[in-house]
Amino acid sequence: MADISTRRTEAETRLAELRQMQGIALLDDKEFDHSPLDAVENELAALDAAEGEAVRRQREQAAAAEQERLANLRQTLTVVEENRLEAVDRAEKAARDLCDALKEVRARSADGTRLLRALGVRPAVLLDVFETEFRMSLRLAAAMKPLVGLGRRFGQMTFPEGRSPYDKPWRSEEQALANPDISRALKGSF
Repeated sequence: MADISTRRTEAETRLAELRQMQGIALLDDKEFDHSPLDAVENELAALDAAEGEAVRRQREQAAAAEQERLANLRQTLTVVEENRLEAVDRAEKAARDLCDALKEVRARSADGTRLLRALGVRPAVLLDVFETEFRMSLRLAAAMKPLVGLGRRFGQMTFPEGRSPYDKPWRSEEQALANPDISRALKGSF
């Protein structure tokens, strides 16, 4: 394009000189050869066409590059959406598994309390269904803390403050709470 610009400047300079010579010839009542003037005007017309073609090609290349960029974004979107849906599947499975597991924790806590009583041990409130649900809700809140942060919200759900000791491993903490009563029942010492 710079070459065309240089050629245009040179041609415009020659054209101005030729028109000046044409004007002088007309004033002096002399013959003037129009062929060099026509050649320069034709050259300028060709340079105009070349500039137009160069701009068209640039626009075409830009449009092609934009189409490629959009195609890449569409392809990326397809991959991202598949990954998102896989994460949704995993989240749904985990939520349903958690629901089933918490139902079982509640049921086994009730079973444990009933068995302790049948063995003559007055269990601490710790295996009670209400207390078990309370502890498990705080354990769940502690597990969700990296997701919900200080706002303690996820969509429409609000979680209690996830704090220690509920951020420790669930099994070992639950075992430590139930172990005194269970040990007494297993030894037969009340």
